[in-house]
Amino acid sequence: MSEAWLKPALLGIDRPQAIPATGALGEVLAAVATQEDAALGYSRQVGVLAACRRAALRMAAPVALPPPAEVDPLALPTGHAWAPLLKGLFGNAQPSPWMKRARYEACLQLAAHNRHLPVAVLPQALEAGVRLSALRPGLRPVLGVRGRWLAARNADWAYAADTAVDADAPTDLERVWNEGAFDARLLAFRQLRAHNAEDARARLQGTLKDLSARERVDFITALQPQLSEADAPLLQPLLKDRSREVRMLAGPMLARLPSTPHAQYVQAQMLAVLQHQPGGLMRRMTWKLEAPAAADAGWAEAAIDSKRPNNDMLGERAWWLYQLARQLPLAWWCHTLEKAPAQVLAWARSTDWHDALLRAWLERVDASEPEWVEALIGVEQRHMSLGDLLAMLPPAQRERHWPTSAAELQQKRLLGEVLDSTGLGQTLSATYSRQLAAGLGALFGEASLRYDYTLRDALLELLAVLHPSVLSHVQVADAQADATEAMRDCVHQARQLLALRQTLHSAF
Repeated sequence: MSEAWLKPALLGIDRPQAIPATGALGEVLAAVATQEDAALGYSRQVGVLAACRRAALRMAAPVALPPPAEVDPLALPTGHAWAPLLKGLFGNAQPSPWMKRARYEACLQLAAHNRHLPVAVLPQALEAGVRLSALRPGLRPVLGVRGRWLAARNADWAYAADTAVDADAPTDLERVWNEGAFDARLLAFRQLRAHNAEDARARLQGTLKDLSARERVDFITALQPQLSEADAPLLQPLLKDRSREVRMLAGPMLARLPSTPHAQYVQAQMLAVLQHQPGGLMRRMTWKLEAPAAADAGWAEAAIDSKRPNNDMLGERAWWLYQLARQLPLAWWCHTLEKAPAQVLAWARSTDWHDALLRAWLERVDASEPEWVEALIGVEQRHMSLGDLLAMLPPAQRERHWPTSAAELQQKRLLGEVLDSTGLGQTLSATYSRQLAAGLGALFGEASLRYDYTLRDALLELLAVLHPSVLSHVQVADAQADATEAMRDCVHQARQLLALRQTLHSAF
């Protein structure tokens, strides 16, 4: 079956010529070669070779079969009432927004009952985790031994091959740390960090040089919840990391550790442009701010980027001020100025550098600073959505900023803000959900749904985040007589979603 026939064919066939072969194939080729038309005879021989090649079977090297999966006693049996619901929920390759939320909710409910997904649903569930990484934290605990076994057989599912690590089991930890996929190693690191910060820090120190920039960012970010002075030696070299994103992350983290040279340097740089002096008719002491007039030689060592991007809206001095301010903790401003967050924002508006300061503070704010979040919500000209800010607040606090009816949420175009601030696996409070439930069902019969597919999706997703205790109070209106197919389908999906969620929260 060699390619010995190719060269004569390229040179041309002017006389009968058999393609050399052994055995029965050689006899067939020799017989075919005795054609009066030499070229035709040769072409037919090549055809015989092609047919033989297609018919032949190349035996691959034997592959060792993996050990069979263990039986999972916690897997939901096929006959359970939830099994068909879960199969339908995970069977759609292109899930709608409400379905993504329902998948996460189903995983949480399974975990609450200490059960795992049915075996037949596992491939679709693992694939859903590939398409939506945000689903993985809810999905991993309900995969069970069979799900992890499947994940180990498919590179795309490697994120789920090791769903948990026992921090007290050194063998388990070593296996995941040395052999696990990135997602599994990051999860193991977070668990170890909460249990043994020193060991976690040492492991990260030893592996940093082998990580990509994106992986370094994720691991360094995982240090933030338990950040302490002991992390400073690990963070200090990252101020010179080859990745700008890593440098921009390490600087503010070090600045949170007041005893570090970096924190003291950044504070000194800011205090050099922040003066406490008398002002006004009463000559009262006030704080006056001037942006840096020139770049400092030490900025490069402190991950302070002195080169303003050409397309940035800030001027050069404002850019320098922003670079300094983004590193300082928000608490530093309150302590230094002796003002509450709302007062600090009011003071910033009185300076010439409000835009630079506001941009820096929006980068620094997070859920650990609820008073700052509340103050920033009241700022009109901010480059952050209301939903992103509200997501940092506990539900009871964020819901105070929203209208108390679904119709008003729609009219004021706030549905997106409500949904954006409610993460996967979260619901609105029972009190606020009860207020929305009264009129939400009627909106599914409104004519405004005719051409607005985004509104249809938003209303369905709002149903998916209502508190479970109010689901029975939602009465979905019938579609209008002249409704389009899309409007009728929206009503059908709403009723399907309500039934699904009520089942998930009914007696197991």
